[in-house]
Amino acid sequence: MEKSVVRGAKLVALLLSVVVGAESGPADPPIYKYDNYEMCKAMYDPGATFCIAKVNLGYNPVSNQVAVKSQPNLLIWSVCVQDCEQEMLSLSQCERLQFNYTKVKTTEASLGELTHGLENLITSCIANRLHRQHNASGSVHVEYCETTDVISRDWVELLFLSTCAGIIGLTVYSSLMKDRENSEDSTRELVQAFSIQRSWKNFWHLPTSKTHQDFRYIEGVRVLTCLTIVFMHTRYEPLMLPTSDPEGLQLSVLGRLGNIMTPTVVQVFFTMSGLLMAVNFLPEANRQSNFEWRFLKNKVINRLIRFLPVYVLWMLFTASVYGKLSSGPMAYHTLKAHSLPCRNHWWTNVLFVNNLPILDDFCMIHAWYLGADMQMFVAALGLLTLMWWFPNAVHRILAIATLGTVIILISVSYHYALDPIFRFGLNQILSGLMMFRWLRLLYMPGYTNLGSYLSGIIAGYAYVSITNGGYDFRDTKIYKIIRALSTSLAIAVPLTSLAFINVSYDLQPSIWMALATVIARSYVPFFVSVRFIEEIARPAGRLRTLLSKSAFCFLGKLCYIVYIVHYSIIKILYSRDDPNGTVDDVRNIERFVVATVMSFAVAFVIYLLVEQPMGMFLKAKLIRIRKTDKMQ
Repeated sequence: MEKSVVRGAKLVALLLSVVVGAESGPADPPIYKYDNYEMCKAMYDPGATFCIAKVNLGYNPVSNQVAVKSQPNLLIWSVCVQDCEQEMLSLSQCERLQFNYTKVKTTEASLGELTHGLENLITSCIANRLHRQHNASGSVHVEYCETTDVISRDWVELLFLSTCAGIIGLTVYSSLMKDRENSEDSTRELVQAFSIQRSWKNFWHLPTSKTHQDFRYIEGVRVLTCLTIVFMHTRYEPLMLPTSDPEGLQLSVLGRLGNIMTPTVVQVFFTMSGLLMAVNFLPEANRQSNFEWRFLKNKVINRLIRFLPVYVLWMLFTASVYGKLSSGPMAYHTLKAHSLPCRNHWWTNVLFVNNLPILDDFCMIHAWYLGADMQMFVAALGLLTLMWWFPNAVHRILAIATLGTVIILISVSYHYALDPIFRFGLNQILSGLMMFRWLRLLYMPGYTNLGSYLSGIIAGYAYVSITNGGYDFRDTKIYKIIRALSTSLAIAVPLTSLAFINVSYDLQPSIWMALATVIARSYVPFFVSVRFIEEIARPAGRLRTLLSKSAFCFLGKLCYIVYIVHYSIIKILYSRDDPNGTVDDVRNIERFVVATVMSFAVAFVIYLLVEQPMGMFLKAKLIRIRKTDKMQ
């Protein structure tokens, strides 16, 4: 009797599941759907081919579908080509015609030609799977195909490898010939610059000038800001990668607050750059007997020498061997998709225009910072030159510059109807950082970040003025109001943004939203510059003493290189993950630690072999200083 009841209950449950299934219809297609890459290789090696495609369904989403105005219902699927071919051959002639399938034999060697040759097969295969499994249809675009066939090295990879071999060989030669550094032969400058002993000594040397001592704590701020950026990029990388648990990407309240604060971290770097530029420029300019263009030219050349050697070398790495460090679907998302733009758009990085909204693809997306910084550096040179020429009009010049930065922010925000709050969650995953309008139009351009640089310049001018016996305005009532306002905004703006982060924003031009954008993009540079002014010529407290430790000074020397290399290292760590895996916060924290250690280790090697020796050699060759300047 009990067995009969159990059997009856199972039968009823089965019938109910069939009825419910019939009523609900086919399940919505998942955002990510990947064939088993390892099984594909095992079954069809040699010659196994794996392709990744984007599928645009083109109708209003339901369930866990992603809705993005620029790319509605975008799915990312990948298939084993040999499985697809067998599937299509199993269909009748009529069914093949329904999906426009035409069998094509592909023999091309290059991956670009391979992708093009397989497009008809992959498009038809995915269309068939969508129809049969989900009763859906959409347009399919093949992004990338990978085969197990060995591909020979091309000229870009050979150029990178030969450059590395040349640097290592030159370092070894210079280190062994160190005893000849005082000779007068043609190799003296190379030996001096590329000697590993000299680079090692320079790394451990700490300047003793008064300016350096006054701002030594900034190295601690630089290191902590750098670590924060590494952490953020480690945290955000999974948001742009396949996962079987997209709902797990939804952020907690603390995560949303971190989201809001994310775009402000790099503003700390910009403010420090403006501060240090003013602190160095103004005293040097005042020592000039008269104006010479050489003075400004040397500033630009120094900046290029600081930026380009490591930058160009890492671009070569990204465009060549970086894309071959791993294979499989995750390697495409993490490595290969970021390697090709460095082959095609490297010139935007070299010309420092990669941050401007002129192209959709980025070579090293995080390098937008260098483009913005270089643009603001040139603008700041002009502003500081005006302050040098017209010392009695400095306050008016700074007031006009401040008004100009506000007008730029209002104009851009109003014209493009941009949201004042940074929202990057599930509904932006598949559009990606590279297509995100807020980042592209407001966050990355140098002209929208001028306020950060200007805040630092104002703090630097205050330092030069106060330390040279000028009027100390910090005891005035108006300054105390400004100081209180900076602290209040630093608390109020994030909390207010958090309260409105889930409120939908009508994408229509609004002067009020534009004004809110000005506040949201200005409060952090405002607060940081006030804190810098507070520390001028005053005894160091516990925090400032801690940030002035020698360890921070040494690590601070590596922060520029860490910024260049860290994002690539993070992607390498994720390149072998399972595309059908889930989000794991513990693993992300582990990877942050690993990425940080690896980034500083790689940066230390590059500092010794590239940044220091190339900087010394190029400065000796390109910088021309008058004898009177050397005596001063």
